Amino acid sequence: MSENKNKFYTAKKTVGGTEYTAQFNGLSEYLRALDEMYVSDDSRNISTGKLTEYVLKHVIVEPKGLTPDDFLSIDELNQVVTFGRDVAQGKFRPEKTGT
Repeated sequence: MSENKNKFYTAKKTVGGTEYTAQFNGLSEYLRALDEMYVSDDSRNISTGKLTEYVLKHVIVEPKGLTPDDFLSIDELNQVVTFGRDVAQGKFRPEKTGT
């Protein structure tokens, strides 16, 4: 296992002229949230609305308090949600330097 196992971090991305900061909250948190995002108990499909709500509420930390209606287009919203989902999954971990 990595020595960065439980360290939280943030990543930034600019979309549509706005800089968004997303926070990695740990893989356990993402897995717990993922269980709540299914369309139904017997479905393996993730609800787009539930995923969007989770990312905007728990992953995007700046600007705060975003809702889907704060975006000018679905493309812009999707870019931010995809960025936030990737950070929640640990895909933006800082690269380890040195040996």
